[in-house]
Amino acid sequence: MNKALPKIKETAEELRERLKTAKNSKRQNRLQALYLIVTGQARSRAKVAMILGKNRNTISDWLSLYESEGLEKLLEIYRPPGAKTKISEAALKEIKAILETEKGSRTYKEIHEMVVKNHHIDIHYSNVHHLVRYKSEAKAKVPRLGNPKKNLAEVAEFRDSIEEKFKAVIKQ
Repeated sequence: MNKALPKIKETAEELRERLKTAKNSKRQNRLQALYLIVTGQARSRAKVAMILGKNRNTISDWLSLYESEGLEKLLEIYRPPGAKTKISEAALKEIKAILETEKGSRTYKEIHEMVVKNHHIDIHYSNVHHLVRYKSEAKAKVPRLGNPKKNLAEVAEFRDSIEEKFKAVIKQ
């Protein structure tokens, strides 16, 4: 037996505005389902499902949630929290202290070895790299040595004269 479509409280204009501002595609799909019902483009759950390319049971679940809990609950998208970090607070503080004081003079490998050795945490190198580079927004790099043949006086002279040379080229 076909279940009747719920009465949508929002107007078509309100739903259209929310559709324009919705960034998440899952929210957009749910708002679009309501919009199709309000504007009369779809008169059944199966028609909404066909237009949106979703299963009719999914549409039925959305509409039941809207009917019982409202629009805000319908637009809440569940995101699982993920695994907890293996790195302890003490290790995080030590890594941040190293990065702040030494200005990137350690390598990621040295930081990884320090975490494993000092804090006895079994963690993969790539996790430490991701934590330092992307979460802490720091770079742990050892500065490279300059070429021993490089003449520092010539480099300084080049830096001083390069601006004049560029101006001369631009004038031509």
